[in-house]
Amino acid sequence: MNKVLAEYISICSQFRKDGLSKLERKQRHAMLSEWAKNIHTDEIPTLPELCEFRDCYGELCYNNYFIKSIIIPVVAADFENNGIDGIKFLFSCFRGHDRLYNNANSPLSIFCDAIGYKYNPIQLADKVLEAEPENPDALNFKYYSLKSYLEFSLHEMPSGILDGMNGASVSAIPDMFHIVDEFQCLSEKLSLNDDSTLIADCRKFYSAYENYLKNLDSFKNFADYLNRNGIEYKVYSNTYYYE
Repeated sequence: MNKVLAEYISICSQFRKDGLSKLERKQRHAMLSEWAKNIHTDEIPTLPELCEFRDCYGELCYNNYFIKSIIIPVVAADFENNGIDGIKFLFSCFRGHDRLYNNANSPLSIFCDAIGYKYNPIQLADKVLEAEPENPDALNFKYYSLKSYLEFSLHEMPSGILDGMNGASVSAIPDMFHIVDEFQCLSEKLSLNDDSTLIADCRKFYSAYENYLKNLDSFKNFADYLNRNGIEYKVYSNTYYYE
């Protein structure tokens, strides 16, 4: 095994996976910090070695020291040479870690930050899918990312549909409909869940919100628009779903 990877495993194996005391976390932090400082460029593992490491020690791919010292340089080198294997590796790190799709400390998120968000995660997924339309890791990531976006876009209903963290404008609505179209295709392709209600809600309320924005002078707010047009809603699991 690559020397740097073997040293990393040796350090990690000295500590429990969870439930470390403050002192133990401090000790591990110091050891990993020293390990990262002593890594030489010629000791960085190759991408195939990194993939083998992922298959055997996938849980260890989420340590920030490991991501920044090992994963980022390896993926960046491949990316700069117009390769996609490095990007594919980033998406493969989510296998068995669906809960981390939107985690800012995932290898994918940290890589995007490292390249100054020249490409965002969805754009990187599209790069992989352009070359490999059936790549399961990229497909699953995009599905769950778009689903999260659509659910969040309805979260502040009826006070207003969100577009990211900002209220959607009339000009943003077509792009939001495009996202719904993409998500519907992915949902039908992957058959992971029954997303028909979410898709129908988005189409219905994006249309309603667009009409509301074009007639702002006629309503106090979007809640007023919904009430006056007989559109009822209810709160479910901290997200607004409608009838």
